[in-house]
Amino acid sequence: MDEQILRRIAGGEHEALGELAERYETALLGLACGLLGGSRSQAEDAVQDAWIRVLRGAGGFAGRSSVKTWLFRIVINGCREIRRRDRRSRTREIESFRLHDAGMNVPANGTFEQTDRDRRLHDALRTLPAEQLEAVLLCHHHGVTQAEAAAVLDIPEGTLKGRVRTGLARLRKRLGHAQADLDESKKGRTP
Repeated sequence: MDEQILRRIAGGEHEALGELAERYETALLGLACGLLGGSRSQAEDAVQDAWIRVLRGAGGFAGRSSVKTWLFRIVINGCREIRRRDRRSRTREIESFRLHDAGMNVPANGTFEQTDRDRRLHDALRTLPAEQLEAVLLCHHHGVTQAEAAAVLDIPEGTLKGRVRTGLARLRKRLGHAQADLDESKKGRTP
């Protein structure tokens, strides 16, 4: 079905892009927000750029992957470009990403009210190298299998699994230290 939509777009039926956007916009925006440190405006820019690339490149889609995988790859590449242009984006809070919230509903102001647990998770995510962050976000994003994530990142599935495993281990270690520090600080307080 997605391939048919791409063929229609390639044939000049640009309004068919709306059908793809309806299916994937939320997931793409959530992924971009996670990769760009929670910046709603940068995520919107990355997704908007992705749709422009789809309009221009629909005829060149070779079918070596699913359309979904192709779209995720376009967005990830766009996010990489934005990060290269703005290295400071890695230091922002990753406010939009929650491992348990695949829907990634981002408020209009682009920020979230965070619990202490959310802040610790965001701080830990911020410390991951870009390749581990991409792998963890993709594999814990709604509907993306490890095989699809490997295809999106254009790496072998074994490499992806290693990045996810290493990234999650770093997160667990970082969150474990944060929890121990939090527990220690609570001991010093009187109720």
